[in-house]
Amino acid sequence: MKQARFVAERESRWERYATQLKQLQSRRRRVAPPADFPEQYRRLCNDLAVAISRGYSLALIQQLQSWIHAGHALLYRPRTTVGGQIAAFFSHGFPALVRAEWRLVALCSLLFFGPIIWLFWYIGTTPEFVYRVLSPEMVAQYEQMYSREPGSGWGAEGDVIMFAFYIMNNIGVALRTFAGGLLFGVGSGFILLFNGVMIGAVAAHLSFEGFHESFWSFVIGHGALELPAIVLAGVAGARMGLNLLFPGQLSRLAALRLGASQAVRLLYGVMVMLLLAAGLEAFWSASPVPVMVKYLVGGALWLAVIAYFVFAGRHPGPSSDEH
Repeated sequence: MKQARFVAERESRWERYATQLKQLQSRRRRVAPPADFPEQYRRLCNDLAVAISRGYSLALIQQLQSWIHAGHALLYRPRTTVGGQIAAFFSHGFPALVRAEWRLVALCSLLFFGPIIWLFWYIGTTPEFVYRVLSPEMVAQYEQMYSREPGSGWGAEGDVIMFAFYIMNNIGVALRTFAGGLLFGVGSGFILLFNGVMIGAVAAHLSFEGFHESFWSFVIGHGALELPAIVLAGVAGARMGLNLLFPGQLSRLAALRLGASQAVRLLYGVMVMLLLAAGLEAFWSASPVPVMVKYLVGGALWLAVIAYFVFAGRHPGPSSDEH
């Protein structure tokens, strides 16, 4: 059976299910689903299995999966507090979402970390190249910033001020990277590439000009959260862009809505990562702690972040809404 006929025969039933779903989700108090909702849910699960076995479009499969996940949450998920739902998201949902987008994670990581690695090598052999990326004024500013003794800090009041500044700066970068996805993903890719070039030029120049200790002891800790978060903001933007570029059987607006629902969930995790990174940057990175301790803690943080995204959430927890 062709997809068009498959959809046409089931469209009215799907619309009824989607309407019931919206009504249940919009009610503030939890109420029992309509009597026929469980049966509609089971039939939808069967429709999904058929669509997958027949190789129907990705857009159709994703839409059916979205409805099923939402229905599963309403039918089977036990009542949990808001805190329990947040814990379930970060222990299971968020890392599972990241792994599901592993191709985009790999692409965005290449766009971001690729220029950093390349510039670190190239500026090491051609130091004057840094002035093709940064103005002499910017270079002097960074040199002055990291000419202080490691861990000199800004004082208690200054740490709080810098915490607020880092939050605004980090979230601003992430939101711009995410919003760039509306340009069919190209905007997100460009912002990742631009930031990778800037960070790579600064890191390479400071490392080879004698500022390596003050620079790396400062960035290694909070960078474990901040840099992956920027990459994931690019992944969220790219997801929207791909849905716009390849809407399948859906209209571009419907495809954008589907992509945005997935991307926004990723963005929740990104925002928390950036808040934690801002706290580390303000209160830990500039603190008067021995450099070796900062290296050890920073290395442990990098390993912890990698392990979290590789291993966490591989088995659904008791509050998971995975089907």
